[in-house]
Amino acid sequence: MKEVIIFKNDRTGDLFVSLKAINRIINKHNKQNISIFLSNLNHKFNFIFPNLDKKIISLNLNILEKIKIFFYLLTHKIDTIYILSPKNFYYYLPLFFRRIKFYAITIKSKKSRPYNFLLKYLFRYVVIDRLQIKKRISSYILQENLIEEKGNKNYLQAKSNPSHEFILPDKFVLFHYKKNLFQYLLKWSLDDIYNFLNFLKSKYENVLFTSEINNNLLNDKFENKFNTFDFILNKKKVVNNKKIFFLKDVDGKNLFDVVQKSSKIVCPEGIMTHMGYYLKKPILALIHFNLYSKEDFKNQIISCKEWFPPSNYQYSVLKKSYSESIKKLNKRL
Repeated sequence: MKEVIIFKNDRTGDLFVSLKAINRIINKHNKQNISIFLSNLNHKFNFIFPNLDKKIISLNLNILEKIKIFFYLLTHKIDTIYILSPKNFYYYLPLFFRRIKFYAITIKSKKSRPYNFLLKYLFRYVVIDRLQIKKRISSYILQENLIEEKGNKNYLQAKSNPSHEFILPDKFVLFHYKKNLFQYLLKWSLDDIYNFLNFLKSKYENVLFTSEINNNLLNDKFENKFNTFDFILNKKKVVNNKKIFFLKDVDGKNLFDVVQKSSKIVCPEGIMTHMGYYLKKPILALIHFNLYSKEDFKNQIISCKEWFPPSNYQYSVLKKSYSESIKKLNKRL
């Protein structure tokens, strides 16, 4: 029986945007062997696909990996390939493998992927238009529309079998510290973040928060200030009686477990919010834009329309002024 391949070697947040499309692919080809190529970043969530053959490749393919993929297609009987990671290399494959049906997400932009002359070799494709501000559908739905057959059966796994021993509270709000947003864009100090966590504590009985993986300098500061559970050491450290816990170096199936058991997610738009959306959690996504021109404004509008989930997704645009942001959030939480 001929094989089906899904190329999805990109970032983790992008994986969750594609899950409904992947489930639709599985419905369509449920009697065939399906292989999914994940990246060295998002493969930590491969437990979501219990019935697929999982393979790990780089986020950015090197020459050797490209050669291996080419020879894999030569030596295996492949029926259909789904390009859900819009990387230029994949769009050249239909030139050499004319008998394989290629479905693809394509990008229309100042640097379009693929070049227009390659589009005719795709069996079916959908276009993400990053040039025009117009009525558009979310990337979630756009990717689903790539697959003709809908199929209602869920083939995705919603349990992660966590390996940690931390006892999560029955109800808690989950926050994530993203350095790029809070330090570089908003210019908030760590004291502002400490105050923000206390603000969340005034709204919710229990506050759990995460930070950048393996950022030892930053995470040591959080560990010294707050109660901590270290997911690498599987060890708890208590420094006070506040119900604020720092979840240090939580990732993969353990992160999935924490998000799944949370009562509310308040964090920057990204992997946590997309994971929370998939798990049908109440979300308040935190965003901020530095806009210096009309072109910046246009690009941000296009980006939001592309990546935001299609429904039930709340967000708040933070201000550089910490106090002004708190006034806004006080009305939303």
